[in-house]
Amino acid sequence: MKVLPSTRGTVASALLLCCLATSALSAEPPKPATRTEVIFDGPDNYTDWKLSDSADWYREAVFTAVRSYLVKETDQLLPNGYSLKITVTDIDLGHRASRKIPSASGAPAFNFTYVVTNASGAMVRQGTENLRFYTDFGNYRHSIETTDLTTDIIREEKPMLKSWAFERLADLKQH
Repeated sequence: MKVLPSTRGTVASALLLCCLATSALSAEPPKPATRTEVIFDGPDNYTDWKLSDSADWYREAVFTAVRSYLVKETDQLLPNGYSLKITVTDIDLGHRASRKIPSASGAPAFNFTYVVTNASGAMVRQGTENLRFYTDFGNYRHSIETTDLTTDIIREEKPMLKSWAFERLADLKQH
């Protein structure tokens, strides 16, 4: 089949536009930027020795799970324009691998500081937390019932983190 030189570019352009349109339709929409930043400070000294002394892949798996879970739970509680910075200073995953003598309960623990800022950068709330045996009993049952407890690396810690987030951040949207 003979194609005239003047139509050759037009056909190629039409095919290119068709391919681009198809890929644009099938591409995922861009995810909104997270409003929560989670930093792990001094992990080599964490109480949980598996986090401080074991392979990097295990540490990163735990840190990724904690970070993504906190971002998921806290971003939905923050008003538009607000941001949250959490600096984790110690983790003990339920005495599964604790450097210290385990307590009778074997409860997980998280020590961290947090700062909430508004759209203009002014600090709205801050605090230091030692979440061991932490339970907001008014919210704990709801946390357990609505937390995905599948075979996740931090499944025992999720209800505690969710309860903390709700207790400390849920009222921000009302201001």
